Amino acid sequence: MTFEIQAPMAAPAGAAHSKPAMSDTELSKSGRFAVWASIISVLFLSQIAYNINTFPASTDLICYAAVTAYLLISGFASVGLLSLALFVVALIFACFGTVTATSSTSWTSLMLLFVLYAPFATRLKGEPEEVHDYILSAYVSAATFIACIAIVQIVLVNATKSTLLTNIYFNLPEAIRGAGHYTFLREGGGIIKPNGFFLRESADLSLVVALALIIEFGSQARLRTMGILAAGLLCSLSGTGLLAITAGFLLPRSLFRIPLFIVSLVGLILALYLLYSLDVPGLDLWFDRLSEFQTPNTSAYARFVAPMEMIGHSFDNGPIATWFGNGAGSYLRDVKLYHMNYEVNDPTWAKLTYEYGLFGFILIFAILVQRLYSSRLRIEICNFLLFSWISVGLVLKPSFALIVWLLTLVGTPARRSGQRARPSAG
Repeated sequence: MTFEIQAPMAAPAGAAHSKPAMSDTELSKSGRFAVWASIISVLFLSQIAYNINTFPASTDLICYAAVTAYLLISGFASVGLLSLALFVVALIFACFGTVTATSSTSWTSLMLLFVLYAPFATRLKGEPEEVHDYILSAYVSAATFIACIAIVQIVLVNATKSTLLTNIYFNLPEAIRGAGHYTFLREGGGIIKPNGFFLRESADLSLVVALALIIEFGSQARLRTMGILAAGLLCSLSGTGLLAITAGFLLPRSLFRIPLFIVSLVGLILALYLLYSLDVPGLDLWFDRLSEFQTPNTSAYARFVAPMEMIGHSFDNGPIATWFGNGAGSYLRDVKLYHMNYEVNDPTWAKLTYEYGLFGFILIFAILVQRLYSSRLRIEICNFLLFSWISVGLVLKPSFALIVWLLTLVGTPARRSGQRARPSAG
């Protein structure tokens, strides 16, 4: 398996020692296999795992480790000193916070965190644009297929109520089912939400197709493909992907655009308020969820309000807990200690701050930001991924880490010099 760039035609006579032009090169077959193996492991095989006690060694995690190891051993990838330095400092602080913690901690959780983000220090040598283009195109193709499945699934599942059509999990032998707590069925307006069959939940489907949609919009912009992806996004009946797309386009591209971002945000709020006031049929399914922010044991309360209370408890535990955290894996374990009688979710911003403190949050956040914004990805896609990572509980998901790592595998000197890279063909 290689990521080498091969020339499709022999070089002209007398140019045997010249380097092929980038426009005359293509990704090798083994390189294409590695790309597809990574994408398939995330979108179709992530729920297949070898369970070691309560820890699921999932297919995507194994693929992530295998491809990263090969790129380093074969010499196709190099290690960035800045990312490596941030990683080492974050690891030292995380170990200190876990050793000094009074909460019940998990070294397995700490190990998983740094196994997932250690590869972020590696990147393909050079700036092979064709590799980047192929990765984006492959992801869009796979996500479009998932969207087609979701469109069919929402009809069949609600017509038959068949558990076997709801999620691949129910069809897997128990020995290879991914461990963990899963939410397969959520009723939204009397409709069972689809998940693309292979994904875990409808929110995962929403993020997967939304990411493909924003990639396709900024590259080839094929109307048929975007139509299928948009239909899959709507079928998910989840606002996660829509919020991420909105953030992708509205978040400022630079410090100078912050005033424009504020104006756009105010405009968006006013537009949503106008739609809410008009009582448009069909939109109640979305707007009724706004009341959840004030209602315990609802999705919005668990994801936004309850985590703030957890951070407040952490800051009350003293300066060491504030700056170095309460130890890896302590967030959900400590929920019982505070006698909270409602559900508490673990979005990235809350989990990192509680377990690794302000220092840990800043350092791991910096690792992700440096990886995203030094890549060939368009700014809108970087904003999309950053918003998704920080607002949803994705920090310890191998599938998300692998996709981010894969999409940002190719860097660009133009982005590092402060210039805008040209849009890539996807």
